[in-house]
Amino acid sequence: MSDFVALVDYLTTAPENPDFHADTLLIAGNSLPYLIISAAKFCETTAEIQRVIFVGGFGHGTAPLIANCQKSCPELVRPEWEQLSEAEIIKEIFSYYCLRDLLLLLEKRSTNTGENARFSYQLFDHEPPQKFWLVQDPLVQKRSHLTFSREWQLPLSAIQPLFFEQPKLIEFDHRPYFENEKMDMWWTADYFLSLVIGEIRRLKDDENGYGPKGADFIPHVDIPEKVLTSYRRCQKYIIGNPRI
Repeated sequence: MSDFVALVDYLTTAPENPDFHADTLLIAGNSLPYLIISAAKFCETTAEIQRVIFVGGFGHGTAPLIANCQKSCPELVRPEWEQLSEAEIIKEIFSYYCLRDLLLLLEKRSTNTGENARFSYQLFDHEPPQKFWLVQDPLVQKRSHLTFSREWQLPLSAIQPLFFEQPKLIEFDHRPYFENEKMDMWWTADYFLSLVIGEIRRLKDDENGYGPKGADFIPHVDIPEKVLTSYRRCQKYIIGNPRI
């Protein structure tokens, strides 16, 4: 198993909970139209979903989101999107594919994962959801899961990550290659590197990470040593990248 395969497998492995049920689904800002469309179709056919929360302002994923939409669903792209938040863009795409009468809530100020969780929680003056589905870029879902759990003061089991198909990386050779070839174009090479390597750095509980020994945004995470070894070998790929 190559180092990048090990990192992607670790980051995108979500807890399985076939008995999970919730009437709320939250879509955090991301750059993947596939996720948004899949979430819309999921809500269209899942009667128990009654409320959808769209979260995201202007962040590092906004430009990639618009670029990916221009490739995969150009008929939906409008020039006005350049002035819209990720939440507003995602809501437009979602509403095109899901026609059910649902309560739709928008949080469009947040610019990072911590704000995604904190500001979405603040949408509720009282009785926030005690369980919900979480849709997020699979490369950052592990940290997002931890962050939302802390900010919403819910156990991890009350939030179920949902990305419909786990990315299975075959190799990284100037760009990522997946078992599902459609995923090859989901992330540009630079963006892929910044997400995969950057996420391990953030999950590490040291002075540079987001755990209690660092920024204290998330609880302590025990990262397997083989994953850390792969991470150390991959760091050379992102020297000079401002997002790492």
